[in-house]
Amino acid sequence: MAVFLRAQPPLADMLHITSHLRDRDREEIFATRYGEEPKDLARDATFSGAFRWIAYHDGVPTAAIGAVPRWPNVWTVWAFGTDDWDKTVLTLTRHVRRFMIPAIYGSGAIRADCLALAAHEDARKWLTALGATPEKVLDNWGKNGEAFVSYCWTREQTKGRVKHV
Repeated sequence: MAVFLRAQPPLADMLHITSHLRDRDREEIFATRYGEEPKDLARDATFSGAFRWIAYHDGVPTAAIGAVPRWPNVWTVWAFGTDDWDKTVLTLTRHVRRFMIPAIYGSGAIRADCLALAAHEDARKWLTALGATPEKVLDNWGKNGEAFVSYCWTREQTKGRVKHV
């Protein structure tokens, strides 16, 4: 049961994940996109953004995480996976805490944020465990009226808990 991360993963591996998304991830992601094609999501996740990694479980692409600057000093983070997400979540958690958040702050960022489908309780618990603060419920944020919750990390809030590079 080996788990490893790969930076700047190939499109084919991202497509494997987006073609086999967990139901809740599919619901969350496609609530805010025009189309619902796995190949479009895979392309966007592979070719946009500054940071992206895939977690592999026993050599199979299982989960993807990344971050992209929205504008100077403010970043947006994202994550999604297959039904085998739970097999890689510990590795992803360590990576986010030890590398991803410090690297984002090392770029000069003062804030990183993301949105989670209000009904996606696993994602919301994970974000809180990663130190993100829930900010606001965004009613009717999704194209079919889905509610989302905004989460953020700020440099000030994480001072002392996360190494700022």
